[in-house]
Amino acid sequence: MKTLSLRLCWFLILCMFSVQAQANVTYKVRLGGPAANDIPLAIPVALSSGADPQAFTATLRRDLEICGWFKLLDPSAHLEATGTGIEPGQFRFTDWAPTGAAILAKTRIDNRDGRLRAEVWIYNVIGEEKLGAKAFSATAGNERLLAHKVASEIMLRVTGHEAPFNTRFAVSGTFSGSKEIYMMDFDGNNRVRLTRNGSINLQPAWSPDGSKLAFTSYQSGNPDLYVAELASGRIRRLSSRQGINTGADWHPSGDRLALTLSPNGDPDIYTLHSQSGAQLQRLTKRSGIDVSPVWSPDGSQIAFVSERSGGAQIYVMNADGNGVRRVTFKGHHNTDPAWSPDGERLAFVSRDGNFDVFTVRLDGTGLTRITQSEGNNEDPCWSPDGKYIAFSSTRSGGAHIWLSSADGRHQVQLTQGKGGYSNPTWSPTLW
Repeated sequence: MKTLSLRLCWFLILCMFSVQAQANVTYKVRLGGPAANDIPLAIPVALSSGADPQAFTATLRRDLEICGWFKLLDPSAHLEATGTGIEPGQFRFTDWAPTGAAILAKTRIDNRDGRLRAEVWIYNVIGEEKLGAKAFSATAGNERLLAHKVASEIMLRVTGHEAPFNTRFAVSGTFSGSKEIYMMDFDGNNRVRLTRNGSINLQPAWSPDGSKLAFTSYQSGNPDLYVAELASGRIRRLSSRQGINTGADWHPSGDRLALTLSPNGDPDIYTLHSQSGAQLQRLTKRSGIDVSPVWSPDGSQIAFVSERSGGAQIYVMNADGNGVRRVTFKGHHNTDPAWSPDGERLAFVSRDGNFDVFTVRLDGTGLTRITQSEGNNEDPCWSPDGKYIAFSSTRSGGAHIWLSSADGRHQVQLTQGKGGYSNPTWSPTLW
């Protein structure tokens, strides 16, 4: 697949001047990540029988607009007649070249006896060649799921990269008047409420297989740790020790959780068994606050926040609590560490007037600023492929979830409407 992507990219570069002459549009395609490209992409409304083509196409377009790889052409600029076929020989490339499209994705979605079937045909307009085609199926009512799968196929065929469209977010939200846990699709839509206890619920954390969520709730009057099993909807209390039971993060094996407990009033990092809730180990023992533990991708290390050197700073320690070393040295308030999937960087929040998101290497070098002078930006989390960082931001008014490329160049608001989103956490790949 990578070979196909390279061939396509170089072909588009060579044809740049040809496209400029045809459509008065100049573009360059560079290999890289989100925000490195604006590949002109045309997506006509899906052909359909018994399904909702408008909703399907809207979800498909939204995914590909968010990802930062494409420039979607305005449908009003399409020259082809509505309802034209999607397979080779059923349409004319000459109807698309004048629009400036480099890539054309034609789709169909049908409802056949209670089953949905979607297919996508992807074309290189300039070379007048098919790049690929694939069909997907799902039960009725799952147009959004199929749109996410089709978007993933387009991304893979054109760029050679996997897409994050097959993921979800868990968030804490205030939409009901209380602070409850919700889940939503990658694009910020399809919000589903998980807790309904009318209390304060926060800091959701996905299990490695995506089947469970750990979170802290005050529903019994104390900040206790709960685990929700998503398939059954069952929610059980895992830890209700005296003091706080907060900030849980799953070990990559799924057999234990790191979290902050304060049985003696001093917050420290502990590990618990993920099924029984039994205490396994106390990892920090110094006076002062130690909070917000996150496991490294291989489970060998834990990043956390400590005030042991004055002010909140990010530290890393071995999984057994030994080998503590400091990572952040600038500023006096650095919190919310999140480990990149490749294990090489930490995203975190630093207070510099407002709260902003940064990333840094484990040795404290390579500090990169992701946000600046745009409201408060907090609670960063990485996409499973490491190409994106999501966070909560107040830049547009209420707190919403925003998406950024890992270098900060491409940023887009995911959630819309009333604000009140916080503590986003990114699921593993779900299909």
